Amino acid sequence: MVILVNNAPISDTPRSLNWLYNQYPSLKDGAKALTSAEPKQLTGSGALYVSVREYAVTHSQDTKISVVGTDNLTNNTAILIRNPGNGSMVLGHVDRMTDEDLSNMVQKLGTTSKLQLHLIGGFADTKNVSESLLAPVLSTLHRSPASLELVTCCIGDAATVARGGAPWPLVYGIGVYVKNGIMFPASFLDRGPDMDIRLARTLTGGEGVGMLDIYSPEREELRIGPFSYLPMRSVDIWINQSDDFILQSLTPCPEVIADREEFVRQVRSTLRIVKSHPYPSVTLFQSNSPRSYRKDEVSGGWVPCTNSSFWTLPFSMQCAKPEPQIPFQDDLCLNFKQESFLSWQGFQEPQVYY
Repeated sequence: MVILVNNAPISDTPRSLNWLYNQYPSLKDGAKALTSAEPKQLTGSGALYVSVREYAVTHSQDTKISVVGTDNLTNNTAILIRNPGNGSMVLGHVDRMTDEDLSNMVQKLGTTSKLQLHLIGGFADTKNVSESLLAPVLSTLHRSPASLELVTCCIGDAATVARGGAPWPLVYGIGVYVKNGIMFPASFLDRGPDMDIRLARTLTGGEGVGMLDIYSPEREELRIGPFSYLPMRSVDIWINQSDDFILQSLTPCPEVIADREEFVRQVRSTLRIVKSHPYPSVTLFQSNSPRSYRKDEVSGGWVPCTNSSFWTLPFSMQCAKPEPQIPFQDDLCLNFKQESFLSWQGFQEPQVYY
């Protein structure tokens, strides 16, 4: 099957971000309705945050999660696929997506004749980074054996606003009410536990890092890992760089980052995790078990599950014992923006941004 618009298959694989609007002008109406909606700032209570190359599946009967969402989209895209028959939905934050990734996501939604598809994010930057990332994703969606009815398409020009003559993202984040699938622009004050560990997977992993399922709707638990990443022999060099260097190096459009201070703080925190835990399967995911969390009944925040293999302290205080220093692999796969770098780096071409 293919992507459908107004119950009819699209004529061809989308060639660009704006090709869909040229072929199907009615899609602009849904994008305008979304961008004109009142944005909301979400705390941790009842919210499930999805980071880059992660996805979460839930359903309208979930008793712990009321909103699923993501932010920091800039050049990336939020993909929402919903089964209107049973109320199940999957939200993913993508910069790339394979056929296998999409198949894993869709098969968890149950059987139906048609699924609803929503695409949000990927503004029309001057370097065409968003387009280079999203075009292959659109091709993957178009090849899907499932029938995907494109309901909301807020990408490219529709997700862009001019500021001082330069393009800026019009939507940085999205929230979705689990009960009814209604979307709204959103930002997250609390993104949940283990963000440094979660981002270490994509920061060091290269193109081989696929989409990670982070939520068990059956257990109503956030489940991180287990996964591994490559040691970084140059991690100290990166940690000691200036804030501006990190910002300019690890995002293709640093001028549009919503919170630059928080961006740099999160990068440094992630690099320290990679340094302290070069082999996370040993120190972070003991017994090859995930780091599991549930929503606290009183505060609504995430707390460690009692059956998780690692936890005795609140997650904000946890620190696994650092491993002894070991020889690091020379073939580093740190992901940063797609431009030339200083001679000391010796890294592969950048592929992942957050």
